[in-house]
Amino acid sequence: MDREKINSTDRIIQATYLNGRVASPLSSVTEYYLRRGYGTRDEAKKIIEYSPVEALYLLETGRMKLNNIQGEEVYFNQLLEELSFKEQNLWRDYIVYRDLRKRNYVVRDGFSSELRFRVFERGEYLEKPAKYLVAIVYEGRDLPIQKLVEWLEVCRNNKKELVLAVVDRRNEVVYYTVKMVDLVP
Repeated sequence: MDREKINSTDRIIQATYLNGRVASPLSSVTEYYLRRGYGTRDEAKKIIEYSPVEALYLLETGRMKLNNIQGEEVYFNQLLEELSFKEQNLWRDYIVYRDLRKRNYVVRDGFSSELRFRVFERGEYLEKPAKYLVAIVYEGRDLPIQKLVEWLEVCRNNKKELVLAVVDRRNEVVYYTVKMVDLVP
């Protein structure tokens, strides 16, 4: 799915960047990417909106051409710089998003800025709910056990598995599944 080569302009999303948002009009191309977990349909406006990490990934992989309202092309580094002012952890989130997409998972926004992504098992997007919730932390930073318990409760209540994505100083990601164990005497 994500390893497909985009060989023609037939599958390149033509999008516009305005006021910190990336959107494109509904089309057969955007429908193609919607089925693969990119973007969110806004029926009222007849557009597809892309989250910052989605837009960055689509730009980096050549699946999107982005212009500002004046028609000037917006490149990956420009978009990253502008969006980073609004989202402090954008680069960290993007590193994890890109890594999961390269592993052929469909990745959607999570429940909060802490439980950052919902991840669907391969081949189950649009068929079953997400299986995992991903929390992202930097290697070497303290993580209070109470925060971990809180995340586990949210996952348990939503029938999801918690995955901790640990980003190291070289921007490499290691994933850990976290489970709560009820010890019964």
